[in-house]
Amino acid sequence: MPIIRFIYRFILVIVAAFIILPVVLILITYSQKTNNRKFNTNVINVWSIINCYVCGIRIVVKGEKNKGATLVVANHISWLDIAVVHRCKLVGFVAKKEISKWPLLSTVAKCGESIFIARGRHESRREVLDAMDLRLKEGKSIAIFPEGGAKNGDVLGRFHRQLMHAAIETQTPIQAIAIKYLKKDGTRNKEIGFKDKERFVGNVLRLLTLPASIVEATMCEPIETSNKTAREAATITHDQVAQVLAENDYM
Repeated sequence: MPIIRFIYRFILVIVAAFIILPVVLILITYSQKTNNRKFNTNVINVWSIINCYVCGIRIVVKGEKNKGATLVVANHISWLDIAVVHRCKLVGFVAKKEISKWPLLSTVAKCGESIFIARGRHESRREVLDAMDLRLKEGKSIAIFPEGGAKNGDVLGRFHRQLMHAAIETQTPIQAIAIKYLKKDGTRNKEIGFKDKERFVGNVLRLLTLPASIVEATMCEPIETSNKTAREAATITHDQVAQVLAENDYM
């Protein structure tokens, strides 16, 4: 059964990468040039659903997205989190520089106006904050994974506050999204995240063999930032996500 599942999904990967993706990139480019954000949102939504479907995962969104420019923060388990967040709201991501070299994802990330940050470089962080400030002032939304990297899902890491300064500086609302990967029986799916020393391609190939599952994205109540510090925003959003992850003994 796993081998049949793998072959079927691998064929879907080929179709998605070489037939659907080029069309998606053309449509995104067109929507950006014509400033048609609604069309752009619809294209990204469909592409996000396809990304997860190829891996046997169905996206379920709960809650309401904040309208207008928003800094979106989410817990980070898998590269699929990018598709999950995009299914919730049209955003540009702040991503680690390594993603700019990943196959397929790098193309979509660049077309989606992602901002790449080099870890450990203070000057890179300031450059990213300046770019985030500009995007937010233009009315565009941005998403970050404030844990600083993907976790295995066993714990929720501390939310770092550095990049939240962009929302504070521009007085932009922040909305947290709690991401939960579930098996069909409702328990946590521990197989989605990266294994020790597992690389991107290896993770993708392994996901293609897994039984069908669900990813649940809960959009938490947005918080206003006019009277908040970055530290307070990090604490509040962390607590919001932690509360959702604690439901039904998920974590």
